[in-house]
Amino acid sequence: MIIEVLVLLISPLLAGGLSLLIHRSSLLHAINLTSMSLLVGAEIMITRTVLKDGPFTALGQLVYLDALSVFILFIIGAVGLACSFYMRSYMDDQVARGVIAPTRLNLFFFLFHMFLLAMVIATVANSVGVQWVAIEATTLATTFLIAFWRRRESLEAGWKYLILCSVGISLALFGVVLTYYSSLHVLGDVSEALNVTQLLPVADQLNPHVLKLAFIFILVGYGTKVGLVPMHSWLPEAYTEAPAPVAAMLAGVLEIVAVYAILRMKMIVDHAVSPAFTGGLLALLGFASFVTAAFFILIQHNYKRLFAYSSIEHMGIAMIGFGVGGPLGAFGGLFHLLNHAFAKSMAFFAAGNIHRRFHTVEIGQVQGLAIAQPWTAMALMIAGLALSALPPFASFVSEVQIVTALAAQGIPGQWLSNSGGMVTVAFSNRFTSLSLTGLFLLCSVLAFSGLLYRITNMVWGTPPEGIVRGEAWTLGHLPIIVLAAALVGFGFFLPQPIRQLLEEATRIILVH
Repeated sequence: MIIEVLVLLISPLLAGGLSLLIHRSSLLHAINLTSMSLLVGAEIMITRTVLKDGPFTALGQLVYLDALSVFILFIIGAVGLACSFYMRSYMDDQVARGVIAPTRLNLFFFLFHMFLLAMVIATVANSVGVQWVAIEATTLATTFLIAFWRRRESLEAGWKYLILCSVGISLALFGVVLTYYSSLHVLGDVSEALNVTQLLPVADQLNPHVLKLAFIFILVGYGTKVGLVPMHSWLPEAYTEAPAPVAAMLAGVLEIVAVYAILRMKMIVDHAVSPAFTGGLLALLGFASFVTAAFFILIQHNYKRLFAYSSIEHMGIAMIGFGVGGPLGAFGGLFHLLNHAFAKSMAFFAAGNIHRRFHTVEIGQVQGLAIAQPWTAMALMIAGLALSALPPFASFVSEVQIVTALAAQGIPGQWLSNSGGMVTVAFSNRFTSLSLTGLFLLCSVLAFSGLLYRITNMVWGTPPEGIVRGEAWTLGHLPIIVLAAALVGFGFFLPQPIRQLLEEATRIILVH
Protein backbone atom coordinates (compact mmCIF):
# COMPACT_ATOMS: atom_id res chain seq x y z
CA MET A 1 0.00 0.00 0.00
CA ILE A 2 3.00 2.30 0.19
CA ILE A 3 2.82 2.99 -3.55
CA GLU A 4 -0.87 3.93 -3.36
CA VAL A 5 -0.23 6.24 -0.40
CA LEU A 6 2.63 7.90 -2.26
CA VAL A 7 0.36 8.41 -5.27
CA LEU A 8 -2.19 10.13 -3.00
CA LEU A 9 0.44 12.59 -1.84
CA ILE A 10 2.65 13.01 -4.90
CA SER A 11 0.04 13.32 -7.67
CA PRO A 12 -1.43 16.67 -6.49
CA LEU A 13 2.02 17.92 -5.49
CA LEU A 14 3.50 17.09 -8.88
CA ALA A 15 0.47 18.47 -10.72
CA GLY A 16 0.74 21.72 -8.77
CA GLY A 17 4.43 22.05 -9.60
CA LEU A 18 3.87 21.36 -13.30
CA SER A 19 1.02 23.88 -13.37
CA LEU A 20 3.43 26.66 -12.47
CA LEU A 21 5.58 25.82 -15.49
CA ILE A 22 2.83 25.48 -18.09
CA HIS A 23 0.56 28.16 -19.56
CA ARG A 24 -1.38 26.24 -22.23
CA SER A 25 -4.97 25.67 -21.14
CA SER A 26 -5.26 22.23 -22.75
CA LEU A 27 -2.15 20.95 -20.96
CA LEU A 28 -3.27 22.37 -17.63
CA HIS A 29 -6.61 20.58 -17.90
CA ALA A 30 -4.90 17.36 -19.00
CA ILE A 31 -2.56 17.48 -16.00
CA ASN A 32 -5.49 18.21 -13.71
CA LEU A 33 -7.60 15.29 -14.95
CA THR A 34 -4.62 12.92 -14.95
CA SER A 35 -3.71 13.85 -11.38
CA MET A 36 -7.29 13.45 -10.16
CA SER A 37 -7.66 10.12 -11.96
CA LEU A 38 -4.48 8.81 -10.32
CA LEU A 39 -5.68 10.03 -6.92
CA VAL A 40 -9.07 8.33 -7.34
CA GLY A 41 -7.42 5.13 -8.54
CA ALA A 42 -5.14 5.07 -5.48
CA GLU A 43 -8.16 5.68 -3.22
CA ILE A 44 -9.98 2.72 -4.74
CA MET A 45 -7.02 0.42 -4.10
CA ILE A 46 -6.63 1.69 -0.53
CA THR A 47 -10.35 1.24 0.10
CA ARG A 48 -10.21 -2.40 -1.02
CA THR A 49 -7.26 -3.03 1.31
CA VAL A 50 -8.87 -1.35 4.33
CA LEU A 51 -12.18 -3.17 3.84
CA LYS A 52 -10.37 -6.49 3.47
CA ASP A 53 -7.52 -6.24 6.01
CA GLY A 54 -8.51 -3.38 8.31
CA PRO A 55 -6.62 -0.18 9.28
CA PHE A 56 -2.93 0.23 8.51
CA THR A 57 -0.10 2.69 8.97
CA ALA A 58 2.53 3.68 6.42
CA LEU A 59 5.62 5.85 5.93
CA GLY A 60 6.96 5.26 9.41
CA GLN A 61 3.68 5.83 11.30
CA LEU A 62 3.13 9.18 9.55
CA VAL A 63 0.05 7.90 7.73
CA TYR A 64 -2.90 6.14 9.34
CA LEU A 65 -5.82 4.91 7.26
CA ASP A 66 -8.98 3.27 8.51
CA ALA A 67 -12.55 3.10 7.21
CA LEU A 68 -13.36 6.60 8.48
CA SER A 69 -10.41 8.30 6.78
CA VAL A 70 -10.95 6.26 3.60
CA PHE A 71 -14.59 7.36 3.54
CA ILE A 72 -13.48 11.02 3.66
CA LEU A 73 -10.93 10.30 0.91
CA PHE A 74 -13.77 8.88 -1.20
CA ILE A 75 -15.64 12.19 -0.91
CA ILE A 76 -12.48 14.19 -1.71
CA GLY A 77 -11.83 12.09 -4.80
CA ALA A 78 -15.41 12.03 -6.08
CA VAL A 79 -16.03 15.76 -5.69
CA GLY A 80 -12.52 16.67 -6.83
CA LEU A 81 -12.89 14.64 -10.02
CA ALA A 82 -16.30 16.17 -10.70
CA CYS A 83 -14.82 19.66 -10.25
CA SER A 84 -11.97 18.80 -12.60
CA PHE A 85 -14.39 17.90 -15.40
CA TYR A 86 -16.48 20.99 -14.73
CA MET A 87 -13.44 23.30 -14.73
CA ARG A 88 -12.68 22.48 -18.37
CA SER A 89 -15.56 24.56 -19.71
CA TYR A 90 -15.88 26.95 -16.77
CA MET A 91 -12.31 28.24 -16.60
CA ASP A 92 -11.84 28.38 -20.38
CA ASP A 93 -15.00 30.46 -20.63
CA GLN A 94 -13.69 32.87 -17.99
CA VAL A 95 -10.48 33.28 -20.01
CA ALA A 96 -12.40 33.74 -23.29
CA ARG A 97 -14.57 36.45 -21.71
CA GLY A 98 -11.53 38.27 -20.34
CA VAL A 99 -12.50 37.75 -16.70
CA ILE A 100 -9.03 36.38 -15.99
CA ALA A 101 -5.84 36.68 -18.01
CA PRO A 102 -4.59 33.49 -19.70
CA THR A 103 -1.31 33.90 -17.84
CA ARG A 104 -3.11 33.54 -14.48
CA LEU A 105 -4.84 30.25 -15.33
CA ASN A 106 -1.84 28.20 -14.23
CA LEU A 107 -1.89 29.97 -10.84
CA PHE A 108 -5.47 28.85 -10.34
CA PHE A 109 -4.55 25.22 -10.99
CA PHE A 110 -1.51 25.45 -8.71
CA LEU A 111 -3.65 26.73 -5.84
CA PHE A 112 -6.33 24.13 -6.55
CA HIS A 113 -3.82 21.26 -6.33
CA MET A 114 -2.26 22.65 -3.16
CA PHE A 115 -5.74 22.91 -1.65
CA LEU A 116 -6.40 19.31 -2.63
CA LEU A 117 -3.05 18.12 -1.26
CA ALA A 118 -3.66 19.82 2.09
CA MET A 119 -7.03 18.11 2.47
CA VAL A 120 -5.55 14.72 1.61
CA ILE A 121 -2.78 15.19 4.20
CA ALA A 122 -5.33 16.28 6.83
CA THR A 123 -7.25 13.06 6.18
CA VAL A 124 -4.40 10.55 6.13
CA ALA A 125 -2.19 12.09 8.85
CA ASN A 126 -1.69 9.93 11.91
CA SER A 127 -0.71 12.92 14.06
CA VAL A 128 -3.38 15.42 15.06
CA GLY A 129 -0.59 18.01 15.00
CA VAL A 130 0.20 17.34 11.34
CA GLN A 131 -3.53 17.37 10.70
CA TRP A 132 -3.72 20.86 12.19
CA VAL A 133 -0.87 22.05 9.93
CA ALA A 134 -2.65 20.65 6.87
CA ILE A 135 -5.96 22.30 7.74
CA GLU A 136 -4.14 25.60 8.25
CA ALA A 137 -2.59 25.10 4.80
CA THR A 138 -6.10 24.85 3.32
CA THR A 139 -6.75 28.32 4.73
CA LEU A 140 -3.78 29.78 2.87
CA ALA A 141 -4.63 28.13 -0.45
CA THR A 142 -8.35 28.89 -0.35
CA THR A 143 -7.85 32.52 0.64
CA PHE A 144 -6.22 33.20 -2.73
CA LEU A 145 -8.81 31.07 -4.53
CA ILE A 146 -11.72 32.96 -2.96
CA ALA A 147 -10.12 36.28 -3.92
CA PHE A 148 -9.06 35.01 -7.35
CA TRP A 149 -11.26 37.42 -9.36
CA ARG A 150 -9.48 40.39 -7.73
CA ARG A 151 -12.68 42.37 -7.36
CA ARG A 152 -13.24 44.52 -4.31
CA GLU A 153 -15.94 42.13 -3.08
CA SER A 154 -13.83 39.01 -3.62
CA LEU A 155 -10.80 40.57 -1.91
CA GLU A 156 -13.00 41.53 1.03
CA ALA A 157 -14.47 38.01 1.21
CA GLY A 158 -10.98 36.47 1.07
CA TRP A 159 -9.72 38.78 3.81
CA LYS A 160 -12.69 38.05 6.05
CA TYR A 161 -12.25 34.32 5.48
CA LEU A 162 -8.54 34.53 6.32
CA ILE A 163 -9.06 36.49 9.54
CA LEU A 164 -11.93 34.41 10.94
CA CYS A 165 -10.51 31.04 9.96
CA SER A 166 -7.09 32.01 11.31
CA VAL A 167 -8.67 32.84 14.65
CA GLY A 168 -10.51 29.54 14.57
CA ILE A 169 -7.44 27.53 13.63
CA SER A 170 -5.51 29.24 16.44
CA LEU A 171 -8.11 28.02 18.91
CA ALA A 172 -7.82 24.53 17.44
CA LEU A 173 -4.04 24.72 17.93
CA PHE A 174 -4.56 25.41 21.62
CA GLY A 175 -6.73 22.28 21.75
CA VAL A 176 -3.95 20.26 20.10
CA VAL A 177 -1.41 21.65 22.61
CA LEU A 178 -3.67 20.65 25.50
CA THR A 179 -3.99 17.17 24.05
CA TYR A 180 -0.20 16.92 23.86
CA TYR A 181 0.12 18.18 27.43
CA SER A 182 -2.24 15.44 28.60
CA SER A 183 -0.43 12.74 26.61
CA LEU A 184 2.99 13.69 28.03
CA HIS A 185 2.05 12.25 31.43
CA VAL A 186 1.23 8.89 29.88
CA LEU A 187 3.34 8.48 26.75
CA GLY A 188 6.26 10.68 27.71
CA ASP A 189 7.99 13.28 25.55
CA VAL A 190 8.01 11.31 22.30
CA SER A 191 7.41 12.40 18.73
CA GLU A 192 4.44 10.03 18.45
CA ALA A 193 2.61 11.51 21.44
CA LEU A 194 0.02 13.12 19.14
CA ASN A 195 -0.47 10.08 16.91
CA VAL A 196 -3.97 8.67 16.83
CA THR A 197 -2.54 5.14 17.00
CA GLN A 198 -0.77 6.08 20.24
CA LEU A 199 -3.52 8.17 21.84
CA LEU A 200 -6.46 5.80 21.37
CA PRO A 201 -5.02 2.84 23.33
CA VAL A 202 -4.17 5.05 26.31
CA ALA A 203 -7.04 7.55 26.05
CA ASP A 204 -8.69 6.27 29.22
CA GLN A 205 -5.50 7.15 31.12
CA LEU A 206 -5.39 10.76 29.91
CA ASN A 207 -6.53 13.63 32.11
CA PRO A 208 -10.28 13.93 31.41
CA HIS A 209 -10.51 17.57 32.48
CA VAL A 210 -7.72 18.64 30.13
CA LEU A 211 -9.27 16.62 27.31
CA LYS A 212 -12.66 18.27 27.85
CA LEU A 213 -11.08 21.69 27.50
CA ALA A 214 -9.08 20.51 24.48
CA PHE A 215 -12.21 19.25 22.75
CA ILE A 216 -14.02 22.55 23.30
CA PHE A 217 -11.17 24.48 21.67
CA ILE A 218 -10.93 22.02 18.79
CA LEU A 219 -14.70 22.01 18.25
CA VAL A 220 -14.85 25.80 18.11
CA GLY A 221 -11.67 26.04 16.03
CA TYR A 222 -12.48 23.47 13.40
CA GLY A 223 -16.16 24.40 13.68
CA THR A 224 -15.18 27.72 12.14
CA LYS A 225 -14.04 25.81 9.06
CA VAL A 226 -17.24 23.78 9.06
CA GLY A 227 -19.29 26.97 9.23
CA LEU A 228 -21.13 26.15 12.44
CA VAL A 229 -23.08 28.93 14.13
CA PRO A 230 -21.88 31.29 15.59
CA MET A 231 -18.55 30.91 13.69
CA HIS A 232 -20.21 31.02 10.26
CA SER A 233 -20.15 34.67 9.23
CA TRP A 234 -17.33 34.25 6.66
CA LEU A 235 -19.17 31.57 4.73
CA PRO A 236 -21.88 33.45 2.75
CA GLU A 237 -19.42 36.02 1.39
CA ALA A 238 -16.75 33.43 0.55
CA TYR A 239 -19.16 31.16 -1.31
CA THR A 240 -20.59 34.10 -3.22
CA GLU A 241 -17.23 35.39 -4.46
CA ALA A 242 -15.31 32.16 -5.01
CA PRO A 243 -15.19 30.63 -8.51
CA ALA A 244 -17.87 27.95 -8.87
CA PRO A 245 -15.55 24.91 -8.69
CA VAL A 246 -13.83 26.40 -5.64
CA ALA A 247 -17.18 26.98 -3.92
CA ALA A 248 -18.08 23.35 -4.73
CA MET A 249 -14.86 22.16 -3.08
CA LEU A 250 -15.34 24.42 -0.06
CA ALA A 251 -18.90 23.22 0.54
CA GLY A 252 -18.50 19.64 -0.60
CA VAL A 253 -15.06 18.76 0.76
CA LEU A 254 -13.37 21.28 3.09
CA GLU A 255 -16.30 21.40 5.50
CA ILE A 256 -16.31 17.60 5.66
CA VAL A 257 -12.57 17.37 6.27
CA ALA A 258 -13.02 19.75 9.22
CA VAL A 259 -15.87 17.55 10.52
CA TYR A 260 -13.52 14.58 10.22
CA ALA A 261 -10.93 16.35 12.39
CA ILE A 262 -13.59 16.97 15.04
CA LEU A 263 -14.70 13.33 14.94
CA ARG A 264 -11.11 12.12 15.38
CA MET A 265 -10.79 14.19 18.54
CA LYS A 266 -14.22 13.06 19.69
CA MET A 267 -13.10 9.42 19.50
CA ILE A 268 -10.14 10.13 21.77
CA VAL A 269 -12.14 12.18 24.28
CA ASP A 270 -14.95 9.61 24.42
CA HIS A 271 -12.48 7.04 25.77
CA ALA A 272 -11.60 9.35 28.67
CA VAL A 273 -14.98 10.92 29.50
CA SER A 274 -18.62 10.11 28.89
CA PRO A 275 -19.69 10.35 25.22
CA ALA A 276 -22.55 12.50 26.52
CA PHE A 277 -20.09 15.37 26.89
CA THR A 278 -18.97 15.47 23.26
CA GLY A 279 -22.40 14.44 22.01
CA GLY A 280 -24.14 17.23 23.84
CA LEU A 281 -21.75 19.87 22.48
CA LEU A 282 -22.05 18.59 18.92
CA ALA A 283 -25.83 18.57 19.15
CA LEU A 284 -25.87 22.06 20.69
CA LEU A 285 -23.89 23.59 17.82
CA GLY A 286 -25.76 21.40 15.35
CA PHE A 287 -29.15 22.70 16.42
CA ALA A 288 -27.87 26.29 16.59
CA SER A 289 -26.63 26.00 13.01
CA PHE A 290 -29.74 24.21 11.74
CA VAL A 291 -32.22 26.65 13.28
CA THR A 292 -30.28 29.78 12.30
CA ALA A 293 -29.75 28.66 8.72
CA ALA A 294 -33.38 27.62 8.27
CA PHE A 295 -34.57 31.15 9.04
CA PHE A 296 -31.86 32.86 6.98
CA ILE A 297 -32.73 30.72 3.96
CA LEU A 298 -36.19 32.33 3.97
CA ILE A 299 -34.82 35.85 3.40
CA GLN A 300 -32.06 35.28 0.84
CA HIS A 301 -32.10 37.13 -2.50
CA ASN A 302 -28.69 35.89 -3.69
CA TYR A 303 -28.64 32.29 -4.94
CA LYS A 304 -25.02 31.69 -3.91
CA ARG A 305 -25.73 32.93 -0.39
CA LEU A 306 -28.81 30.71 -0.44
CA PHE A 307 -26.60 27.69 -1.02
CA ALA A 308 -24.16 28.93 1.61
CA TYR A 309 -26.85 28.96 4.30
CA SER A 310 -27.99 25.57 3.02
CA SER A 311 -24.47 24.31 3.79
CA ILE A 312 -24.71 25.64 7.34
CA GLU A 313 -28.06 23.90 7.68
CA HIS A 314 -26.81 20.52 6.49
CA MET A 315 -23.63 20.63 8.54
CA GLY A 316 -25.86 21.30 11.52
CA ILE A 317 -27.99 18.25 10.67
CA ALA A 318 -24.90 16.03 10.39
CA MET A 319 -23.64 17.33 13.75
CA ILE A 320 -26.98 16.48 15.33
CA GLY A 321 -26.59 12.93 14.04
CA PHE A 322 -23.10 12.61 15.51
CA GLY A 323 -24.26 14.26 18.72
CA VAL A 324 -27.19 11.89 19.20
CA GLY A 325 -24.85 9.01 18.47
CA GLY A 326 -25.76 5.37 18.37
CA PRO A 327 -25.43 3.28 15.21
CA LEU A 328 -28.32 5.01 13.45
CA GLY A 329 -27.29 8.57 14.34
CA ALA A 330 -23.62 8.10 13.43
CA PHE A 331 -24.42 6.22 10.21
CA GLY A 332 -26.96 8.88 9.27
CA GLY A 333 -24.44 11.64 9.97
CA LEU A 334 -21.80 10.09 7.73
CA PHE A 335 -24.30 9.29 4.99
CA HIS A 336 -25.58 12.86 5.17
CA LEU A 337 -22.05 14.22 4.66
CA LEU A 338 -21.78 12.19 1.46
CA ASN A 339 -25.19 13.29 0.17
CA HIS A 340 -24.51 16.93 0.99
CA ALA A 341 -21.16 16.83 -0.82
CA PHE A 342 -22.76 15.55 -4.01
CA ALA A 343 -25.84 17.81 -3.91
CA LYS A 344 -23.95 20.98 -3.00
CA SER A 345 -21.31 20.40 -5.67
CA MET A 346 -24.04 20.08 -8.28
CA ALA A 347 -25.76 23.20 -6.92
CA PHE A 348 -22.60 25.30 -7.32
CA PHE A 349 -21.96 23.89 -10.80
CA ALA A 350 -25.44 25.10 -11.72
CA ALA A 351 -24.79 28.44 -10.00
CA GLY A 352 -21.61 28.89 -12.04
CA ASN A 353 -23.50 28.26 -15.29
CA ILE A 354 -26.26 30.69 -14.29
CA HIS A 355 -23.82 33.45 -13.40
CA ARG A 356 -22.02 33.10 -16.73
CA ARG A 357 -25.28 33.46 -18.65
CA PHE A 358 -27.19 36.04 -16.55
CA HIS A 359 -24.19 37.95 -15.08
CA THR A 360 -25.93 38.35 -11.73
CA VAL A 361 -26.28 36.53 -8.42
CA GLU A 362 -29.65 38.13 -7.61
CA ILE A 363 -32.49 35.61 -7.60
CA GLY A 364 -35.02 38.20 -8.74
CA GLN A 365 -33.06 38.85 -11.93
CA VAL A 366 -32.93 35.19 -12.98
CA GLN A 367 -36.03 33.70 -14.61
CA GLY A 368 -36.81 31.18 -17.32
CA LEU A 369 -33.86 28.88 -16.76
CA ALA A 370 -35.86 26.01 -18.22
CA ILE A 371 -35.87 27.90 -21.53
CA ALA A 372 -32.48 29.63 -21.41
CA GLN A 373 -30.43 26.80 -19.88
CA PRO A 374 -32.38 23.52 -19.76
CA TRP A 375 -29.43 21.39 -18.59
CA THR A 376 -28.61 23.85 -15.84
CA ALA A 377 -32.28 24.14 -14.86
CA MET A 378 -32.44 20.37 -14.44
CA ALA A 379 -29.27 20.39 -12.33
CA LEU A 380 -30.58 23.23 -10.16
CA MET A 381 -33.92 21.51 -9.56
CA ILE A 382 -32.31 18.16 -8.72
CA ALA A 383 -29.82 19.80 -6.38
CA GLY A 384 -32.59 21.85 -4.75
CA LEU A 385 -34.83 18.82 -4.24
CA ALA A 386 -31.92 16.82 -2.84
CA LEU A 387 -30.92 19.63 -0.48
CA SER A 388 -34.56 19.85 0.61
CA ALA A 389 -34.33 16.15 1.54
CA LEU A 390 -37.29 15.08 -0.54
CA PRO A 391 -37.74 11.49 -1.72
CA PRO A 392 -36.44 9.70 -3.74
CA PHE A 393 -33.10 11.41 -3.05
CA ALA A 394 -30.56 9.86 -0.71
CA SER A 395 -30.54 12.94 1.53
CA PHE A 396 -34.13 12.06 2.48
CA VAL A 397 -32.89 8.70 3.76
CA SER A 398 -30.03 10.18 5.79
CA GLU A 399 -32.24 12.86 7.35
CA VAL A 400 -34.85 10.24 8.28
CA GLN A 401 -32.11 8.19 9.93
CA ILE A 402 -30.95 11.19 11.97
CA VAL A 403 -34.42 12.31 13.03
CA THR A 404 -35.33 8.71 13.93
CA ALA A 405 -32.24 8.45 16.14
CA LEU A 406 -33.12 11.81 17.69
CA ALA A 407 -36.69 10.74 18.42
CA ALA A 408 -35.58 7.41 19.88
CA GLN A 409 -32.60 8.54 21.94
CA GLY A 410 -32.83 12.29 22.47
CA ILE A 411 -29.76 14.39 23.19
CA PRO A 412 -27.19 13.07 25.67
CA GLY A 413 -25.97 15.13 28.60
CA GLN A 414 -27.22 17.72 31.05
CA TRP A 415 -27.63 21.46 30.74
CA LEU A 416 -25.11 22.31 33.45
CA SER A 417 -22.95 19.85 35.29
CA ASN A 418 -19.97 20.64 37.48
CA SER A 419 -17.17 18.11 37.40
CA GLY A 420 -13.92 18.89 39.11
CA GLY A 421 -14.52 22.62 38.92
CA MET A 422 -15.18 22.57 35.16
CA VAL A 423 -18.57 23.58 33.86
CA THR A 424 -19.71 21.78 30.73
CA VAL A 425 -22.66 22.85 28.62
CA ALA A 426 -24.97 20.39 26.91
CA PHE A 427 -28.71 19.84 26.89
CA SER A 428 -31.15 19.78 29.77
CA ASN A 429 -33.27 16.76 30.48
CA ARG A 430 -36.34 18.98 30.21
CA PHE A 431 -35.79 19.14 26.45
CA THR A 432 -37.43 15.84 25.59
CA SER A 433 -36.66 13.92 22.44
CA LEU A 434 -40.21 14.68 21.25
CA SER A 435 -39.80 18.46 21.47
CA LEU A 436 -36.39 18.33 19.81
CA THR A 437 -37.80 16.17 17.04
CA GLY A 438 -40.57 18.70 16.56
CA LEU A 439 -38.04 21.53 16.32
CA PHE A 440 -36.03 19.49 13.80
CA LEU A 441 -39.09 18.90 11.61
CA LEU A 442 -40.20 22.54 11.84
CA CYS A 443 -36.81 23.81 10.70
CA SER A 444 -36.77 21.22 7.92
CA VAL A 445 -40.08 22.55 6.61
CA LEU A 446 -38.84 26.15 6.79
CA ALA A 447 -35.63 25.36 4.93
CA PHE A 448 -37.49 23.25 2.37
CA SER A 449 -40.03 26.00 1.72
CA GLY A 450 -37.46 28.79 1.40
CA LEU A 451 -35.09 26.84 -0.82
CA LEU A 452 -37.64 25.48 -3.27
CA TYR A 453 -39.57 28.76 -3.48
CA ARG A 454 -36.41 30.60 -4.58
CA ILE A 455 -35.28 27.88 -6.98
CA THR A 456 -38.63 27.41 -8.72
CA ASN A 457 -38.84 31.17 -9.30
CA MET A 458 -35.53 30.95 -11.14
CA VAL A 459 -36.42 27.87 -13.20
CA TRP A 460 -39.87 28.87 -14.48
CA GLY A 461 -41.04 31.97 -16.28
CA THR A 462 -39.67 33.87 -19.27
CA PRO A 463 -35.98 34.77 -19.59
CA PRO A 464 -35.19 38.50 -19.49
CA GLU A 465 -34.59 40.36 -22.76
CA GLY A 466 -31.12 39.85 -24.18
CA ILE A 467 -30.52 36.45 -22.56
CA VAL A 468 -29.39 33.80 -25.04
CA ARG A 469 -31.75 30.83 -25.14
CA GLY A 470 -30.55 27.27 -25.42
CA GLU A 471 -27.62 25.38 -23.94
CA ALA A 472 -25.11 23.25 -25.80
CA TRP A 473 -23.75 20.06 -24.27
CA THR A 474 -20.28 20.41 -22.75
CA LEU A 475 -17.97 18.22 -20.71
CA GLY A 476 -19.06 20.24 -17.67
CA HIS A 477 -22.49 18.60 -17.84
CA LEU A 478 -21.04 15.10 -17.31
CA PRO A 479 -20.37 15.44 -13.55
CA ILE A 480 -23.87 16.92 -13.10
CA ILE A 481 -25.46 13.80 -14.61
CA VAL A 482 -23.27 11.44 -12.59
CA LEU A 483 -23.92 13.28 -9.31
CA ALA A 484 -27.66 13.38 -9.99
CA ALA A 485 -27.67 9.63 -10.68
CA ALA A 486 -25.81 8.98 -7.42
CA LEU A 487 -28.19 11.15 -5.38
CA VAL A 488 -31.18 9.23 -6.71
CA GLY A 489 -29.56 5.79 -6.82
CA PHE A 490 -28.15 5.91 -3.29
CA GLY A 491 -31.68 6.59 -2.03
CA PHE A 492 -32.72 3.13 -3.19
CA PHE A 493 -29.52 1.10 -3.14
CA LEU A 494 -26.08 1.66 -1.66
CA PRO A 495 -23.31 -0.21 -3.51
CA GLN A 496 -21.78 -2.84 -1.25
CA PRO A 497 -18.32 -1.18 -0.92
CA ILE A 498 -19.87 2.17 0.07
CA ARG A 499 -22.29 0.53 2.52
CA GLN A 500 -19.49 -1.51 4.07
CA LEU A 501 -17.32 1.60 4.29
CA LEU A 502 -20.10 3.51 6.05
CA GLU A 503 -20.78 0.65 8.46
CA GLU A 504 -17.10 0.23 9.33
CA ALA A 505 -16.66 3.99 9.78
CA THR A 506 -19.72 4.05 12.04
CA ARG A 507 -18.25 1.30 14.23
CA ILE A 508 -15.01 3.25 14.52
CA ILE A 509 -16.82 6.37 15.72
CA LEU A 510 -18.84 4.40 18.28
CA VAL A 511 -15.95 2.43 19.83
CA HIS A 512 -15.51 3.48 23.46
